[in-house]
Amino acid sequence: MRTPTAGVGATAVVVAAARAEESRRPDRLFHDPLAERFLTEARKHSTPEAVEVVRHPMEHYFAIRTRYFDDYLLRACAEGCRQIAVLGAGLDTRAFRLEWPPGTRVFEADLPEVFAFKEPVIGAAGVEAACDRVVVATDLAADWETALLRAGLDPGLPTAWLIEGVLCYLPDKADDEVLAGVTRLSAPGSRLAGEHVSHRVFTDPVARPMLDALESVGAPWLSGVDDIGGWLGASGWASEVVDLTDPAVHHGRINPVDRERITAGPTRGWMFQARK
Repeated sequence: MRTPTAGVGATAVVVAAARAEESRRPDRLFHDPLAERFLTEARKHSTPEAVEVVRHPMEHYFAIRTRYFDDYLLRACAEGCRQIAVLGAGLDTRAFRLEWPPGTRVFEADLPEVFAFKEPVIGAAGVEAACDRVVVATDLAADWETALLRAGLDPGLPTAWLIEGVLCYLPDKADDEVLAGVTRLSAPGSRLAGEHVSHRVFTDPVARPMLDALESVGAPWLSGVDDIGGWLGASGWASEVVDLTDPAVHHGRINPVDRERITAGPTRGWMFQARK
């Protein structure tokens, strides 16, 4: 088994570590028992020190965004959506840990090397998905649309899309292409949630150590969007954009440094939900 410790796949280990830490808290925002198993397996191999440089300042954010997107997906299902597509799924375990309504189908799309690590750990855990889980090994820089369609995605059904921790890693304008692909495959009534950063983050001195660490493991942030609502709206998506200062989002986990930085001038990034 090969641990994804280089490239964008390495960030999946970072997030799994943060989710494992959150799951140990008595006031946890979610429970992800598989995250600890991923972390244990990854530690058997050489995990770059840079991964920890990224993880620690971002740990509370990973917890907040996980809960935010959990709530989004469950709300979409409560409103009747039964087709879920997670692009850049990484070590996401929502197919196993969320209470999905009967008939829900969850597509997980990510690089083959990510699933080469992920699937044996899941198999060894002996757990079963709480939905119809479909693994799609593909690259968002390639023809991922065809891969999803061949795996059974029905573009005639409303889909709840999730693009978590992905868009900023794509080359300039490739995020536009991913959004265009999502739009093409989305029937009326579809939903979309994700996150992106603004170009301001690239000149933020506080963010520089994290950005350098990501670059050192071959996973640099490559793109940003300064008007996320306008970006989504140009493709026909009506969006709701939030940041970490919103009490309904941060669940008391925002720290004073984040609060000060986010409110001081234009935002560095957003989480969003949108409808078609």
